[in-house]
Amino acid sequence: MTILVTGARGRVGAAVVRELLAAGEKVRAASADPASLTALPDEVERVRLDLASPQGLHEALHGVQKIFLYAQPAGAARLTEAAATAGVGHIVLLSSLAIESHGADTSPIAQQHRLVEDVLRASGIGWTFVRAGGFATNALQWAEDIREGRPLRLAYPEAHSEPIHESDIAAVAVRALLDEAHRGATLRITGPQSLSARRQAELVGAAAGRDVLVRLITPEEYQKQLTAFVPEPVAATLVAYQAARDGRPQRTYDGVPEVLGRPAFSFAQWAEENADAFR
Repeated sequence: MTILVTGARGRVGAAVVRELLAAGEKVRAASADPASLTALPDEVERVRLDLASPQGLHEALHGVQKIFLYAQPAGAARLTEAAATAGVGHIVLLSSLAIESHGADTSPIAQQHRLVEDVLRASGIGWTFVRAGGFATNALQWAEDIREGRPLRLAYPEAHSEPIHESDIAAVAVRALLDEAHRGATLRITGPQSLSARRQAELVGAAAGRDVLVRLITPEEYQKQLTAFVPEPVAATLVAYQAARDGRPQRTYDGVPEVLGRPAFSFAQWAEENADAFR
């Protein structure tokens, strides 16, 4: 069986590739720039696929039975049409719990994932949605400041999230790809704890052997800071999201232990594994 993995250059996609190889599956990794997939094992087939472009679509899907898909609205309908023609039987979508959060109707993050979910539901292809909470890897945005000894500039240091390890996301996605029991299911996954941004920074500092300071800034300053990395509407959504969670621990989901039969990895473990990025 050949499984196509989109987003294979990212941490989650690369982890999905490794898990599938360990399970003995044939993996085809897709990227708009396949030459950039240098970190993947040699046995992984690399193909060019830009989901926003029809070029190379049919070639990339030839012989593919299943797909791990990132939620990119541009080209989602075209991809599912080509996948159905190619005989793809199952698509596992990395979706987001933002769909279920307060303000989802106006959130560009939630709308992006909901649109792709709707496309898959209408496609006639088997699907599984892996709705993940906030990624532990989001903490990497602090790496440069922590390495340089600068304080983290945050508007809502007590805002809570439930950071999930990329290995847990990948492991759940692979189980969904290989186990027919999860076809048609929506799997809700988070890390095991709801932690404030300040507590996450403390755990990173402890793992890296660094003192981490936090400087309070205004929401307006924070939104401007975020626009260096994300579009303005997304930055505004992230600020509103943090404001709504300020000082409010959030629900965690048991999707990881239910699917994998083991506890989800903690953020502290993620921080230990990635401590070098902050040193």
